[in-house]
Amino acid sequence: MNVLLTRPFLQVEELQSMVAKSGNKPLLFPTLKLNSIDAKSEKNHYDAVIFISANAVEYGLNFFKTIGYHQVFAVGSATARKLSENDIKIDDFPRENASSEALLALDSVTQLHHKTILIFRGRGGRETLKQGLIKQDNQVEYIEVYERVSHNINTLHRQSLDELLSSNEGIISITSIDSMKALVEISSQIVDVDKLKNYLLVVLSGRIKTYVNSIGFDKVLVMPNTSDNGIISVLTNLNTLDKPVKPS
Repeated sequence: MNVLLTRPFLQVEELQSMVAKSGNKPLLFPTLKLNSIDAKSEKNHYDAVIFISANAVEYGLNFFKTIGYHQVFAVGSATARKLSENDIKIDDFPRENASSEALLALDSVTQLHHKTILIFRGRGGRETLKQGLIKQDNQVEYIEVYERVSHNINTLHRQSLDELLSSNEGIISITSIDSMKALVEISSQIVDVDKLKNYLLVVLSGRIKTYVNSIGFDKVLVMPNTSDNGIISVLTNLNTLDKPVKPS
């Protein structure tokens, strides 16, 4: 089965290999590229530091090493794994659902009161986490260490779309709302975007599902977990069931 992978090109290699080993065909279609941002913080020591994504770890690591802190939190398992790979001890993270809401619900986070907190993230994004922490009388600061920009259209995009559309079977992997927006923007300059609505979108969260539904994509399945194994488990089920998986 064809699998359209929309992650940034430099971050898709491992998933690409896993998809191929599962007996499916990965098609690369990078929707976004990431640019680093020179960032500064107001303080040099914080009670708690939160990383909102694995990208925030990658682009914020050098700066992180220059500040002092007591606790480190991650928004989900992928971010926690990235921190562990860099020998950073994590105090807590949501095990089942990578989201600001799940992080705020952790007992260890609800106990944060009157603390100084630094959030590593990309430019822009939701305010849910910051607002939730402020309600607990914390002082919260962002440090934006990278930005997402739409990828320029190239031959790879055209080739991958052609191959996807050459078969009735295939899925599209989407990991963020920004990625979905860029997918539509890039694809609309190559093909009739409505053709993509015939394929199952496998998305990272219910929030992304709500967005893609709102723009007319009805065949959507939320991954059972946010790791790379989540999409592999979906592929395994699709390949072993006698009938297509019913979108959630």
